[in-house]
Amino acid sequence: MPDGDLVHSQLSGLYRKPYKWLCQGKANSSECAQLIKRAVIQDIKKNYGIGVKYAKQMGEMLGQAMENAGQNSSVNWAALSTEIDRQVRQAEVKHDVKELLRRAGKGILHEFRYNPKAETSNLPEAFVERLFQEVYKSKFVERIPLTPNHPDGVDNATVAERVEAFRPDIFADISQWAKKANANKDVKNLRRSPRKNVKKIDIHNENLL
Repeated sequence: MPDGDLVHSQLSGLYRKPYKWLCQGKANSSECAQLIKRAVIQDIKKNYGIGVKYAKQMGEMLGQAMENAGQNSSVNWAALSTEIDRQVRQAEVKHDVKELLRRAGKGILHEFRYNPKAETSNLPEAFVERLFQEVYKSKFVERIPLTPNHPDGVDNATVAERVEAFRPDIFADISQWAKKANANKDVKNLRRSPRKNVKKIDIHNENLL
């Protein structure tokens, strides 16, 4: 399949080269992980950095609600969900940024509702981290299956397996980006972690994990 738009029509240009490498069997190479991280950082800086301040605001709101709940031994989950919707609605950002803020907020709310042991020490940072995770998932991971044919004849299950193998490495960097963005209140200085020395696996080896 030639380079360009035909690689994957549902992926933006930032993500097409990482996608091609995945399909070529480089899912376990450190170079491919770095390429994905580079695409995500560029996407965040260009399109989603403005969402950081709103994610922090929602985190502060939820932190206060959880503190009050600790004192009163009850949480009005419906009210918190409505408040997240209200804050997202009022955010002065584009629709796609609002949608990822909503996904981040509802995801964290669900986690706290059904996992009483969830960490509450720094909820503004947690919201920023979840926002960055949603960028990665919505702009890359969730769009990969939206094409009928992958390069090199790779099937959806194989590509999904390769993507999942990257998840810990990608999310570890996202966690560090969230710490920096939360502290600095911007995304200008986000950087990838140093490349790890990972031995490339034979593309014909089915055991990608």
